[in-house]
Amino acid sequence: MKKMIMIPALVITLGVGAAIGSTTLLSGNAQEKKVLSMQEIEKKALAVVDGTVANIEFDQNQFSSIYEVEVYTDTEEYDLKFDAYSGKLLKQKKERLDDDDWDDHIPATTTTTKIITKEQAIKTAQTKAKGKVTKIKLDDGVYEIELKDGQYEYEVDVDAVSGNIIDFEQGFDD
Repeated sequence: MKKMIMIPALVITLGVGAAIGSTTLLSGNAQEKKVLSMQEIEKKALAVVDGTVANIEFDQNQFSSIYEVEVYTDTEEYDLKFDAYSGKLLKQKKERLDDDDWDDHIPATTTTTKIITKEQAIKTAQTKAKGKVTKIKLDDGVYEIELKDGQYEYEVDVDAVSGNIIDFEQGFDD
């Protein structure tokens, strides 16, 4: 007898809950989360560490969306992790620089030649492939840029001095 009363009560409770939830979604009261841009995360990283951003990577899975940022000072490398939605600093790790660390990220010609900015490299990459930038890294005088458009993943290498595309790869997005 108790089961007969409990089942309709449960059905009514679930129905009311579903109706309230769908009304909230349809009325636009549900807040939509927006991923921060790489430029916004770069500003947050430089507010934490005064240095040079060498690498920014967006990583998203079913549990979290984060940005991983490498920042170099004259003596140290900082690995920072930020929540991609709030910009909150989640993790900070610091290591002393080895002699070859700067060589991996800054071309030897920068003492006499100016390199292009990350934004210029991204614009150049987007002439070859459309999509959202998920990674940019300055490595040995080359900006390595990854873009995704929902169907394909692109890797575009841009020379940090000349600004020319030196390599391009396209594959299916995983």
